[in-house]
Amino acid sequence: MGFWDGPPVSAGDAVTPEGTTVHPSDSAAQRDAEPLMIDAVAAAIGVPLSKRKIDLGDGVWCEVDGVSNDGLVLVEAFAHHGRMVGGQLRKVSEDAFKLVTLAKTRTCARLILVFADDVAARSFLGRSWKAEALRLWNVEVLVVELDDTARDGVRAAQVRQYR
Repeated sequence: MGFWDGPPVSAGDAVTPEGTTVHPSDSAAQRDAEPLMIDAVAAAIGVPLSKRKIDLGDGVWCEVDGVSNDGLVLVEAFAHHGRMVGGQLRKVSEDAFKLVTLAKTRTCARLILVFADDVAARSFLGRSWKAEALRLWNVEVLVVELDDTARDGVRAAQVRQYR
């Protein structure tokens, strides 16, 4: 097998208003929205939350989107609007698995998955095995509303990412 010797190939360039090129799969808008979602949860439950790496021992650690000062509130955020598919569902399932793993050493921890849209949250609510698993593990599912700028940024990123 040889290497490509032709001109650079692009999947398509999205151009921001500032004129800088953004890769179609760039998720900066979602990453920017997640701290806003964590702040909304913190305000709703009255507990300050911040992103933190948690040591699991033996050199293993994980990063959690929102952790209370005492480590007993653990929140993972997923900034997506609309129906979720494939890898999106897997990502949220992995986040839930992370939370329940951390709860094994924090038996009275409050575990929360937060979504930016009720349609996105539906796969983890109601009558599905994922929803039942979250209930069994005492993982709360919350939905918060993003401001117009953040919501529009997430939606625009999703349109760009869809190929």
